[in-house]
Amino acid sequence: MEGVPVSQPDPASQERIKALAEARELRLFLVTVGDLVRLQILRQLTQREEMSVTELVQAVRVSQPLLSWHLGVLKRLDLVRVRRDGRLVWYALNDPVLRSFCQRFALWVGMDDAFAAKEGEGHDQGHG
Repeated sequence: MEGVPVSQPDPASQERIKALAEARELRLFLVTVGDLVRLQILRQLTQREEMSVTELVQAVRVSQPLLSWHLGVLKRLDLVRVRRDGRLVWYALNDPVLRSFCQRFALWVGMDDAFAAKEGEGHDQGHG
């Protein structure tokens, strides 16, 4: 409709809309990593720089089709990186994305200071 002014939401409404969008993204992250198989995959990928599908099948002890399905779920959320080498497919943890989700969740629940302190302690240890 021409000539009819479109009102913008007030700042409080805009903030609620942003908070709801953030909550939905965090929920998707939590549901994704909340699956036992996907947790095992992520744990395995923290132990090594990258792993082939065959190595992950052996480590997680699930069928290759099931593992591939779970890897696809993790990939859609960008929690894993994929590298192809001929017929081999290698997966690696996407540390920056995982850390970002963890930091956002800590901020959401009001534990961002505790998370930042923990990150500072363990930054030189392990993967990442």
